[in-house]
Amino acid sequence: MMAVMKSWREEGYEIFLWGEETKEPVPVIWCHIFSREEGEKIWCRITEPCIFACVSGRDWNRDFSPWKAEKIYGKSTDFSGGAGEYMQYFEHVILPEAEHALSFEVKDRGMVGYSMAGLFAVYAMYHSEKFGRIGSISGSLWFDGWADYALSHTMKAEKPVIYVSLGSREHKVRNARMASVKKNTELLAAHWKKACPVILESNPGGHFDDPEGRVARGVSRLLTSNKALY
Repeated sequence: MMAVMKSWREEGYEIFLWGEETKEPVPVIWCHIFSREEGEKIWCRITEPCIFACVSGRDWNRDFSPWKAEKIYGKSTDFSGGAGEYMQYFEHVILPEAEHALSFEVKDRGMVGYSMAGLFAVYAMYHSEKFGRIGSISGSLWFDGWADYALSHTMKAEKPVIYVSLGSREHKVRNARMASVKKNTELLAAHWKKACPVILESNPGGHFDDPEGRVARGVSRLLTSNKALY
């Protein structure tokens, strides 16, 4: 179960495909991760058939931020707003290369992510029509100006199924920007629910509690969600 089906390195990053070889189409769920070990922990806890496709080695403050913003932590770096450029690269280079390695034509794609990668997952549905399942797990929906952007722009994805979860204590922090995460997450979930299926869940704990388990639960919930039920 833990063995990766395929993996390869590109310029400064690595792609992993977990799943079983099959000619029958299954959903392909993309996730940006820090390491192979993290991807393995998530994959082992996903309960439904899929290809779990992961990318590690990206710069999270650059590639996943929609525009420039001041850093959160003193030892970190400023957000440089590279999501648009990376989205183009991901959609036109990484995605087709990975799908070429599969033995079936992909008809059902999703993108999930944790923290800044969770912000990038919802950014993707505003800038690409390719993803029908979106998961923002403990997503950085506090990001400066993101809520206003999401409320005032139209998604490119057509009625995606959206899974959003947040730790019960994530908003209880001293940083005023990050403390807005609960308000923004609930606001956006309610907004998206007017147009498409939305699952909103609360997990016990703060931002750093059980990230792999939370992502695996989000993926599993997305895979069992049926658009026809909504």
